[in-house]
Amino acid sequence: MQKKYKIGYTTGVYDMFHIGHLNIISGAKEQCEYLIVGVSTDELVQEYKHKTPIIPFKERFAIVEAIKYVDKVVPQLSMDKIKAWQTLHFDAIFH
Repeated sequence: MQKKYKIGYTTGVYDMFHIGHLNIISGAKEQCEYLIVGVSTDELVQEYKHKTPIIPFKERFAIVEAIKYVDKVVPQLSMDKIKAWQTLHFDAIFH
């Protein structure tokens, strides 16, 4: 079955991983052939949410990486989606 998009991108903190996180990721994968997921670094979360995640970045990254719907995981270093697109060249963003 042909998917609507070739490359999709979504991001999140994915702290205290729950079913809502899984639903966003699986829903995104339903619409694209290749799904890239950005996991916010601890520093980025501190910068824009003014709090530190409970689960450390490396562990959150590993959890997301283990999900069968995810083709590639990248650190999210910035909230700038244009910068992300310039590097990753995705066709769609899922939020």
